Amino acid sequence: MKKVIVAIVILVAIIVAGILEAVYIDRTFEKIQEDLTNITEQVKSEDEQALKTTEEFCGWWEKKRAHIELFAYSPDLRSFSIALAETKGSIECGDYANALSKCESLKVMAGNIHNVLDFNGLDII
Repeated sequence: MKKVIVAIVILVAIIVAGILEAVYIDRTFEKIQEDLTNITEQVKSEDEQALKTTEEFCGWWEKKRAHIELFAYSPDLRSFSIALAETKGSIECGDYANALSKCESLKVMAGNIHNVLDFNGLDII
């Protein structure tokens, strides 16, 4: 009987951990999309705040990436960091056209990474 109870407790712990991970990933990528939309708007208007906003987002992302890699590894996480650094570099150089294209690429990458890390029905099959 003890083995059954231990197995049930372990199963519940795994399910709870999976749910918490999914919620964490969803919230993180919702914020990423919001921030990228904000940066894109600033780049479109060639706002001088775009560089500061992008630098803040880079710092935030590197902390989040380290946490995400603890439980869900994806090489795309590091590729996202590289693309983000390229965006920052384009803004620093005043190349807003290139920065805008990088922002759009980042939005697509974020969506793809979210789909890879998030739980969906196809993961079961």
